[in-house]
Amino acid sequence: MAQVGPVGQGGEPLTVLWAWRQAQLDQTGQQPQQSRRPRRQQDQPKDSLAQDGPADGPKPGDQGYLTQLQRRLRDSLRDVRSVVARLAEVPPEQRTVLHSAVAADPAAAERGFVWLLEHFDQPSAVVPQLAQLTPALDALMGPRGRQLDLFGEALLEAVRDTSGDRFDDDAAGTWRDGWRFVVGWLRQGKLLQRDETPFWTATVVAHDQRRDDVAVLRLATDLPYPARAGQRAVIEHPMVPGAWRPCWISAPPAGDNRLELHVQAMPSDDATGALVHGTRVGDAVRLHRAEGDFVIEQHGRAILIVAEDVHVAPVKALLDELAERQDERVVHLFWGVSTRDDLYDLESLRAHAARCAHATVHPVVARGPSHPYLGGSLPQVVIDFAEWTSHDVYLCGTPFAVGVMRNMLMQHAVPGDRIHAVTLDPLRIATTASSR
Repeated sequence: MAQVGPVGQGGEPLTVLWAWRQAQLDQTGQQPQQSRRPRRQQDQPKDSLAQDGPADGPKPGDQGYLTQLQRRLRDSLRDVRSVVARLAEVPPEQRTVLHSAVAADPAAAERGFVWLLEHFDQPSAVVPQLAQLTPALDALMGPRGRQLDLFGEALLEAVRDTSGDRFDDDAAGTWRDGWRFVVGWLRQGKLLQRDETPFWTATVVAHDQRRDDVAVLRLATDLPYPARAGQRAVIEHPMVPGAWRPCWISAPPAGDNRLELHVQAMPSDDATGALVHGTRVGDAVRLHRAEGDFVIEQHGRAILIVAEDVHVAPVKALLDELAERQDERVVHLFWGVSTRDDLYDLESLRAHAARCAHATVHPVVARGPSHPYLGGSLPQVVIDFAEWTSHDVYLCGTPFAVGVMRNMLMQHAVPGDRIHAVTLDPLRIATTASSR
């Protein structure tokens, strides 16, 4: 089977939907009515494959089965062009909107069909591309999810008619299974496009316990996880279902669906304890949507950043953002910890700072030997180090630490409107999606 170009370059699945919809609009002069209201259960037949439900990417066991299913789909398919032609020939009175889209541009439908088969074992690549069809599908189909079922049966019959004697009951079951996956991916894509994904399933690809109470987790999500520098993820460990905990993101996804989190085990908290002490490579965890607005403004004065302990994690991502923007402002970063042994991420932090034009890291150790670093109370060390009235200030830590630091800076003539403070407050997350 011929390989086609990547999505967005002429090989997108059913891109013809867009052209077909536009043709209809040109004829009617009307714009499609789209609604963001949640679809009611009675809007769709209960036996429809398009019914809404929790969707967060491939399910356990899918990946191995998808590879087998992809091979069987290919083996039972003789000629893509003939299948598309058969679908395009359906009389108008028997067509679903998908039939009509295929008939409007069979060549585009063929390219999309080939692309989907070639990537059938890669749902994390397919779903984001199908998400782009959401506005077209909504405008064309509205609540009539049953049309997906009817088109799936029509597709099966078209493959049967063009495959000859080798198409048997097993092959029919293969194509029904295949279409069920496609419909599920369309539903997932719609949720992704509308920012309504209930949660993301992620696999732990690295777990590095840096201290007795701190671990750095690297996760790979099944679906793209929208997050930016300075945000926190909200994570659930299967050992403590329904207990969602916020954790700082030190490296947002950069096109590979992978992100890095810093997690601190809190006393008497089973959820954070499980993430730090009970997590292994290969474990599955779940993420709620990333939250927070810890952002360094693109224009302004020199920058002072004060971070307490594990709250330094989002600063790494913000330093990368400054470097990518080629921001040439002077940056002073003070990282406060209890003892020298608590500087679990100093080498990496310095590497991130080195990418910036003028960024300096100042470790501050509160107790015990501090050499070669600064020693003493973090707020007092910062105040004694320099005069900060000409800087924009960014604070990150516990509510108590942030409050003390803010008050001391304001007492030393730093205007309050130049001080930006964030904290990893405990979040109360609804657990309606915690099981299925």
